[in-house]
Amino acid sequence: MRTEGPSFHLDTEKEYFHRLDCQLIEEMRKRSAREEEHRRMAELYRIEDPRLLEVLEKLGYTHTTMVLLELVPLIELAWSDGSVSPTERNWILSFARSHNIAEDMPAWRQLTSWLDHCPSPAFFEGTWRAIKAHAAFLSEKDRTAAREAMIRACTEFANATCQWFGWHGRVCAAKRRVLEEIRKRLERPIGPEPAMAGAASTHAA
Repeated sequence: MRTEGPSFHLDTEKEYFHRLDCQLIEEMRKRSAREEEHRRMAELYRIEDPRLLEVLEKLGYTHTTMVLLELVPLIELAWSDGSVSPTERNWILSFARSHNIAEDMPAWRQLTSWLDHCPSPAFFEGTWRAIKAHAAFLSEKDRTAAREAMIRACTEFANATCQWFGWHGRVCAAKRRVLEEIRKRLERPIGPEPAMAGAASTHAA
């Protein structure tokens, strides 16, 4: 018995340090993968703030889904009255296809998930921070073009989907409120984003 005790202790100690080494290696691997993911996200969308990249990661974005940033205002409009109708869903999916987002892409799966389940107010706030951060790197001409394209898409979506529900020539109240907030955000000078109170309360409901 006296000879087995130290041997058993040594084996236990070896196993402990082996597990510790494995844990450290796994943590290093995850850290490296996370840093690489952040680098790819930053390159794709010109976002240099590491804190914002961490926020986007926590919100579920990856370099394969960053392409959806510019579709999120449409998602926000779709959920403005508390649900997404089949007409609204089909309009947004058609818009995604026209922007080269195919059904076999991770971005498509993420998009359909947002259409199935309303994202949180924090998700929309974080996304708007990223949209404005990206806009800061554009020339004034490109920034104006991007802003006008987004407002045009949101307006067309609101008109098309509200008309289907009988609001001929008009935008329903919920979408009109969120559409105005979107327009104000896009026309506001680059800087810290204030809370979108009206829309946030709608989504939280």
